[in-house]
Amino acid sequence: MIYLVDPVYNPQFRSSINSSTKLAPGITCAKFLGSPGTRTQFEQITVDRTQIARNLYLHAQAMRAVIQNSDFNNHRLIVAEGVYKPALQESPSGINELKQDGRAVVYQLIGKDGKIDRRKSFDLAVYWKDFLQFDKLILDYDTFDPSGEFSTQVVLIMPTVNETFDISFKKEVETVYNGKLQSKNELLEILE
Repeated sequence: MIYLVDPVYNPQFRSSINSSTKLAPGITCAKFLGSPGTRTQFEQITVDRTQIARNLYLHAQAMRAVIQNSDFNNHRLIVAEGVYKPALQESPSGINELKQDGRAVVYQLIGKDGKIDRRKSFDLAVYWKDFLQFDKLILDYDTFDPSGEFSTQVVLIMPTVNETFDISFKKEVETVYNGKLQSKNELLEILE
C-alpha cells in the first residue's frame, strides 16, 4: 500500500536531515534520540539519515494519534529508547538493531504523578493495535529496575520505508514479561 505522506513533513523533500527536521506538527527527529542521559547525537550517525527520518515519520504519526486522542489527555507519551548508535565494535541484534535506523522505538506513558501508568499503557497498546499500521507491537512488562518497580513499555516496530512510501505492514502483537513471551497475536494485561 502507498502510505500517504504530508508533503510538508516528507523527509524525501529535505536537502539535509538533522535533529531539528520536522516529522509532524511539533515532532522533530530530536524527539526520537533517546532519553536524557542517553541521547544519541544525530549528526554523528553514519547510517542514511533520510532513511531514519522516513522510518521515524511513521512513529511521529503514532505519537500524533495519541496526542489527538482525548483518552490520553492526562498523560505524556515519551520515548524511552529511540535511535540507537552502537558502541565501536558492537554488533547489535534484536530491538537494538532495529533502533539503529529508527524502525523500533520504545515508549512509556506517563501519568500526572510523573510515573508510568501501567493500566493506561495497556490501553495505549490496544489503541495502537486497533487503529495503527505497524510491523510489530510489543507490550513489555518488567521488574528490571534496580528498585524492583514494575514497569510497562510499548515497543513499536515499523517496516523499512522506501522512497515512495510503498509499505506493507505485518501487524504482529505480543506481550512479554521480564523478557519472556507471554502471548503471541494478543495483548495481555499483566497486573502486579
